[in-house]
Amino acid sequence: MAKPEAPATPRTATDVEAAIRQQIKALAELRGGVCYPLLLTSANIGMTLVEDVYDELRRDCAAGNSQLDVVLHSGGGDIDAAYNLALLLRRFGTERLTFIVPRWAKSAATLLVCAGDSILMTPVAELGPVDPQITEMNPLERRLESFSPLHIESTLALIREEYKKGDKRMADKLIERLQFPLTLGSFKKSLDIGRQYLIKLLSTRMLKGSPEKAADVAKQLTEGYADHGYCIDVEEARAIGLRAEELPAEQLDVVWKIHRLARQKRELERARKDKELRKRIKEIPPELLDRLPPELLGYPEQGTAGT
Repeated sequence: MAKPEAPATPRTATDVEAAIRQQIKALAELRGGVCYPLLLTSANIGMTLVEDVYDELRRDCAAGNSQLDVVLHSGGGDIDAAYNLALLLRRFGTERLTFIVPRWAKSAATLLVCAGDSILMTPVAELGPVDPQITEMNPLERRLESFSPLHIESTLALIREEYKKGDKRMADKLIERLQFPLTLGSFKKSLDIGRQYLIKLLSTRMLKGSPEKAADVAKQLTEGYADHGYCIDVEEARAIGLRAEELPAEQLDVVWKIHRLARQKRELERARKDKELRKRIKEIPPELLDRLPPELLGYPEQGTAGT
């Protein structure tokens, strides 16, 4: 008896996109609701994304749909946009809103998953702290620096310690490197913004009726971890009070296929862009090419709201 042929491996980004849609449909059938992919493999959460998602949901989902599952992969982005997006998704998942995380929902994406009734995760899925990451120009060294507002308090504690030890020179040098005090205050205030958003979201769905618990979880996510990259797996998510569970086996298989296909699509798109870039570079006269700065020979990655 002839052995059945294995399904063909997708060869183009369009093929992969079709395969993702097929798996999304299979997941929706398993879960008995509408399934929406928000696979931001090369884009951040921002205001433009909110508009794109709104257009897609209006096109593909009936307003007020009772059960919505969002397959989310994101490294984060703008916290205000994430909150706006969270409120939007709630409009399309009035009875049940579940976030399914194959691999990453970090930073502002963690705030987003806190808008749902529950979170389903693979064994390797990660959430992350919601302390905002700030990038500012260092006026003394004329370079960009990235930091968390949590670092401000540790720096102030270090200055106080140097004064206590009598090393006024070291303390004064540290103070010289600080940003303008009002700017520091506004940076620290950004922690309050994230905490307030989390409390509002958690106390109105996932932890409804438990305002103190919602406040505790919000404080832990904004202030309770030493590093912004801290891995919050499903067990840690449950330990701090989130309603998180591992995906059932059959759903896990489908969700992992979606994740691997999304990675494949990204790699194919990058290879296509790289090929196009190399072709354009060849068309540039050599004398002009030598005068171009190296950074102009790169290309920005673009992402889409869904698949």
